[in-house]
Amino acid sequence: MTKHVYYCILKNYKGILKKKFVDFTHLFILPRTDEDYLYLSLLGERSEVSDVFACVYITRVPNGILSNLIEGEKDYFGDRFEIVDELPAKVKTIEKGTYLINLKKLSKIFQSKEMVLIYQQKESTTKKRIYNLISKLNLQTNEVDSLSLRMIAVKNIELINALRFKK
Repeated sequence: MTKHVYYCILKNYKGILKKKFVDFTHLFILPRTDEDYLYLSLLGERSEVSDVFACVYITRVPNGILSNLIEGEKDYFGDRFEIVDELPAKVKTIEKGTYLINLKKLSKIFQSKEMVLIYQQKESTTKKRIYNLISKLNLQTNEVDSLSLRMIAVKNIELINALRFKK
C-alpha cells in the first residue's frame, strides 16, 4: 500500500505587539504501518553519527484521521504551519520499533530513497519517546547529544501541546 511522507514546518515568533521570527519547528508525519502514521518533532542531528536525526514522538495518527489532523493544524496555526514536502512511500516493519520507509522519489529535503526509523527505548521515558530517523536530509538543524535530548524533548512537547490546547 502506498502511503505518504510529510515534512512540515511550524514558524515560531516572539513578542506580543511586534512579532519577531525566531526559528522553525521541523515536523514529520511518517508511516509506521499500513494502518497508521507517527507524528514527530525534530530535535536535531545526533552529534555522535552523521545523518541520524533525533525526533520526539508527538502522537500516533490512524489513516482515517490523517487528513483531519493536517487540516486541523492548518486551521489552528494558520500561515505558521506549512507542508513543505509530501512524497509517496512504502513502509515495512523490520522488527518491533524499527521501520524501513522507501520513498518513490527524491526531493530537496529527502536526499536518499531509504529512511530507517528506530525507537530509542533507553533514551525514552513515560513523558517522551525518542526516535532516531536515519536518512540523508537537507535541513538546517542543531546537533544534539544524548545528555541534552531529555530536556529538549520535554520542552518541545510542552511547547506544541501548549500551543495546540491553549483555548
